[in-house]
Amino acid sequence: MEQFAAELNPPHRGKTAIRRYTCSRPIALALADGLISVNDTFFDYGCGHGADVRFLRRQKVKAEGWDPFHSPKTPIVPADVVNLGFVLNVIEEPTERSETLRQAFSLARKLLVVSVRVEQGAAGVAEFSDGIITNKGTFQKIYAQSEFKEYVETVLGHRVHVAGLGVVYVFTDPEAESQFLASQAFARRLAYRTALIQEFARDPAAKKFIQLANKLGRVPLPSEFRSYARLVDRFGSPHRIERLTLARIDPNAFEGSKAQKREDLLTYIAMIRLQGLKPPPIRSLPPAIQADLRSIWRDYTSALADGESFLFSIGQPEKVKDAFACVKQGKLVYGDLYIHRSVEEELPALLRLISFAGRRIVGDVGHNVVKMSTDGRKVSFLYYDNFDEDPHPALRFGVRVYLPKATYQIRDFSNSLNPPILHRKDALVSPSYPYYAMFHDLTEAEDKAGLLSRPGIGFKNQWNLFLESMNLRVNGHTLQPALATSFEQ
Repeated sequence: MEQFAAELNPPHRGKTAIRRYTCSRPIALALADGLISVNDTFFDYGCGHGADVRFLRRQKVKAEGWDPFHSPKTPIVPADVVNLGFVLNVIEEPTERSETLRQAFSLARKLLVVSVRVEQGAAGVAEFSDGIITNKGTFQKIYAQSEFKEYVETVLGHRVHVAGLGVVYVFTDPEAESQFLASQAFARRLAYRTALIQEFARDPAAKKFIQLANKLGRVPLPSEFRSYARLVDRFGSPHRIERLTLARIDPNAFEGSKAQKREDLLTYIAMIRLQGLKPPPIRSLPPAIQADLRSIWRDYTSALADGESFLFSIGQPEKVKDAFACVKQGKLVYGDLYIHRSVEEELPALLRLISFAGRRIVGDVGHNVVKMSTDGRKVSFLYYDNFDEDPHPALRFGVRVYLPKATYQIRDFSNSLNPPILHRKDALVSPSYPYYAMFHDLTEAEDKAGLLSRPGIGFKNQWNLFLESMNLRVNGHTLQPALATSFEQ
């Protein structure tokens, strides 16, 4: 191992390593998925400047890293979680690239996280081997998403799970893999794990937030709590803070009905089948899930059979149509349903499965809105800038997945002078969303003023021109008369 480490010396890696001051996206994804904890050891194989290692150490994770240029003397050791972050892109020789991947995998006791740069603009750069030479003179192997997934599976001979564009998980521990799939399926009950709830309850700011919630008899609005931004920084989205708060007020809030449990279990089984995996023995499942299975089905075999039937319902238009008819939130536009990410886990089980099928192809792309075609054949993951703050946020990018062909298309509006924008934001979220009332009041005002029935307002320039023609403006989330001109004043 040490001999191979000494020989591995990508010529440009050290000179072009990116300096970061938080953590990389692959590590952020693994943390969000609960795959790295203080109970795990972590090793970064090709750590660059070591930003991920330092970040995880600050989170009390036992982390080490090796890099042929920046940390060549650090011992290469096995760990529960091993990260191979953006290393494969910079190795010129294909055989050395594959050997590096195998070496990293051999170090992982539980999980290998692999990331590469995928399908980025390469106009005007020279071809070199099976990659490119950038304008800085450094080699980059640029992957397509499907190519990357197939490459890792072929080299390692293991099933991979797509975590994001250019990011995959490869498990060496079958039990950890089963737990990961369970966490994806049982979002309503497992996403807010006991440890996280307890951590929230111990946080000084969170304690005050819970006290205020008990006093108000509801979850406080962000504007009602001075330290709300601190809670978001530490615990994530407003939706997660709401759920964590409710978990402390009423521990039974997330038990759900028996029907919801059955849906979650069917989704879990279907997800496993969708991945092409063999269902784990019932004894390897968490005790609570075992108890749920036994309370609903006479035996595990019957549960698995129902799960397979449920999976095949994706291809049955009438069942998909019935599932869409049950959706309470969302905005229907020309055969596509738009919902905010915060209500994705509240979708009917079949639609959650369709969304999962899309993420299996592209992973988590950092979206905040999901767009699903009502025929169940396409799902898009969209990111709108400043969704909460901007009354009509602009679309920065969208990733549209075509499920029957397992292909996708990226549309980038980050440099557009006239991007698509959103109206009726209140329709996309649940009434419990912290800013729902503010969104709803704006929608009512715009509707009453006759603004939302006008064709062509779905783009920024057309919307602004229309507002100007109506002598109106939107200030914050309030519709107002436009300011008088200096001449009129």
